[in-house]
Amino acid sequence: MSKRSRPLLTLGVISTLLAGAALASTASAAAPIRPAPPAWSPPLSLAGGGAEPSIRVAPDGRSAAYVSAPGGLGSNFWRIDAVPGANGTVSMQSTKVQQPDLGTGGGDSEISVGTSVNPKTGCAPIAYSGLHNIDLLNNFTTATSSDCGKTFSLPNLLATQNTLTDRQWQAFDGAKTNHLLYHKVDTGQIVDSVSYDAGRTYVTLGTAAGALGVIDAAHSYTLQNVKIGNVVVDPHHATGATYPINGGVVHTLYAAFEGVRDAADAAIAQTTANAPGTNYNHMNTVYIGRSDDGGLTWTDTMAYTTNGESTKELDLIFPVVSVDAAGNVYAAWTDGNKIQYAVSIDGAKTWSKPYLVNPGQTGAAKTAGTADIFPWMAAGADGNLDIVWYHANGGDTTGYRQVGTKDTLWTVAAAQLSGAVAKAGATPTPTVLSRNLAITAPIHRGNVCNNGTTCLVDQEAGNGGDRTLLDFFQVAIDPAGRANIAFADDASQPGTSTVKYIRQNGGRSLTTGKPLVALNFSVAKPLQLGTSCPGPQVVDAVGDAASTIETGLPTMNVDTLDIHDLRFATPTADTLKVTLRLANLSALPPGGASASSLWNVNWTMKIAGAEHSYYASATSNGPGLQTYAGGEVVAGVKKP
Repeated sequence: MSKRSRPLLTLGVISTLLAGAALASTASAAAPIRPAPPAWSPPLSLAGGGAEPSIRVAPDGRSAAYVSAPGGLGSNFWRIDAVPGANGTVSMQSTKVQQPDLGTGGGDSEISVGTSVNPKTGCAPIAYSGLHNIDLLNNFTTATSSDCGKTFSLPNLLATQNTLTDRQWQAFDGAKTNHLLYHKVDTGQIVDSVSYDAGRTYVTLGTAAGALGVIDAAHSYTLQNVKIGNVVVDPHHATGATYPINGGVVHTLYAAFEGVRDAADAAIAQTTANAPGTNYNHMNTVYIGRSDDGGLTWTDTMAYTTNGESTKELDLIFPVVSVDAAGNVYAAWTDGNKIQYAVSIDGAKTWSKPYLVNPGQTGAAKTAGTADIFPWMAAGADGNLDIVWYHANGGDTTGYRQVGTKDTLWTVAAAQLSGAVAKAGATPTPTVLSRNLAITAPIHRGNVCNNGTTCLVDQEAGNGGDRTLLDFFQVAIDPAGRANIAFADDASQPGTSTVKYIRQNGGRSLTTGKPLVALNFSVAKPLQLGTSCPGPQVVDAVGDAASTIETGLPTMNVDTLDIHDLRFATPTADTLKVTLRLANLSALPPGGASASSLWNVNWTMKIAGAEHSYYASATSNGPGLQTYAGGEVVAGVKKP
């Protein structure tokens, strides 16, 4: 494409700047400022959108992390790399977005990475699955990558032998066997479909119709009240069995789910859960299933129950299981107020009492003004544990499933524990290595709805209903023992979520317990008035302008819609000049003259110590009509 077809769009964005104020940017300078290394890497925004991201770190060391997130029309995938820069600095960079499902997924998505490296490729395989958006709960699209996420196989559009499927989780056992667990809506069972070819094709274990699965016969009373959690493999505990077809070694599997306490509780739940004015769904017990024969059979134990002490629900949203290098098994959950975990030192047969991760939440009633939801967990060496969650502060947060009001701010919280084990019946007394309720700036303002797909109904009824963050986010541990977190963020553009990535850059390694080597990230020198920073300050990957909504074509890249970069300058003391470079502002949008194209870039900067959010945007319906805007985002509202 010629330079003539890439016009420059210049916007005069007026903001109040103090003389000599430093504007933060991602550009590197010849003589960068060297402040103390941050405890976390600067947030990396991943182009393409999405929420409830999955994140994995491969044992091959080729990339920093892999991230996937559903985007409505197809699910997005990114590979993230740590790129050395000048003067010993490092920047985190992502590849352009790709869709392993070619637009057929977009519901729930999940990735898993092989626990060993394929010697032929030098890469650990990546398996992808996406719940269909093209037919209601009617199977999964799957694909696999053998080249460290550079490319994916052609998608398998009907990967399992089941329909009426929902919310899946995955885990590799070795380099060839991938377990895909999901909730069978009609039976309530949690079904294990296993792939022996690294995630390309699957065979349903138990029975083809999904009558048998993770929920064993002794706990069948909870089949009608189930919230499925994740699945993990204990790579250090081989069972002595081997998988058919590929001959891989079978290791112990653990799967988490929530349900009712017993048969009597199940009967009450069926008669009262849907009664008018009743909000309690009886999800009051956390279970962990264990399989030692590659998912053919499972045995379940109760990790925690409220014992009728309260009507607090534990499915806000998913229960999580993890296993450390010594084989200790951990289960974590939240009631919307307390983040808790229990541990088993005998392979999930018996369990400790719960430990409260977030302080100050010990009361029987929810605390007005704070809330804690969406826990995720990753274990490292013996007794070492990382737990992350979304923390709310401000406003009214007393609602269980409509959490927060317009003044509620949400941040990413994280805690790192050592010595997290305890005997059955005892309460863990871990050492808290770090605990921070805001390792990020605010990622969301307002309500968070925990009612799943019915949140839209809540929204239309004026009862909150904000599901922008969807239902979870994740943390993964890399070989050095650093926490890698992918999370959703709509602070600068409310209602439209962006996936972001951060990596631990200080504190202790979860795998060795030793201090981590902190990295120096690229930092720009302060902006001088009347000049322009060496730029651009914001760069977007070229060739990734997907427009599935406007074209209706899966993974169709519309190169004329590309945003290339953003440049800042300060011609006067109170003016910020923003130059937004687009591929082709005057090209006819996909869909013809009746359609329109929208370009929007958001950024934040600190002014006199306070963080402000700004935007620059352009719209066009081709050569006939073009409009430009820019200004500040205040409380989620764009103000020119």
